[in-house]
Amino acid sequence: MCSGRLRDYKVYPISSYVAKLTGYDLCFDKRSIDGSGKANIVPSKNTDSEIWGVIYEIRDTDLDKLDQGEKGYYRSNIVVLTKDGSTVKAWAYIAQENFITKGLKPYMWYKRFLVEGAREHGLPEDYIGTLTVVDAVNDTNVSRDRGKRALPCS
Repeated sequence: MCSGRLRDYKVYPISSYVAKLTGYDLCFDKRSIDGSGKANIVPSKNTDSEIWGVIYEIRDTDLDKLDQGEKGYYRSNIVVLTKDGSTVKAWAYIAQENFITKGLKPYMWYKRFLVEGAREHGLPEDYIGTLTVVDAVNDTNVSRDRGKRALPCS
């Protein structure tokens, strides 16, 4: 959700919308090349389950940049509900089966991208609260950790 992550990919959104996806859970079971857990959405057994997030409107050429950067994910078309009650079709990146590993944790810097991105876009406070309690671990690669923590979200 952190717009700084998109700028790091050299992707510059045209606009953004706060939206929620119902019937899904957020988990961190997508195994990254760095060994940490990255965000993934999975169908929930609880139909009342919801994930809040940000939908970015981007150019097609920027979508190609994201596809190249999001290794281990495939793009899936989903329908989300915007804050004003409209339904919108959007692309979501979902972890490929061979990249899923249960029990992974995100790095602290990755969790920061979610929490600060949620604040940046004004997601509901109770949902931001659920993101702040996500169990995360320190990145032992000091250089990568420093670089990712330096990336601004707004």
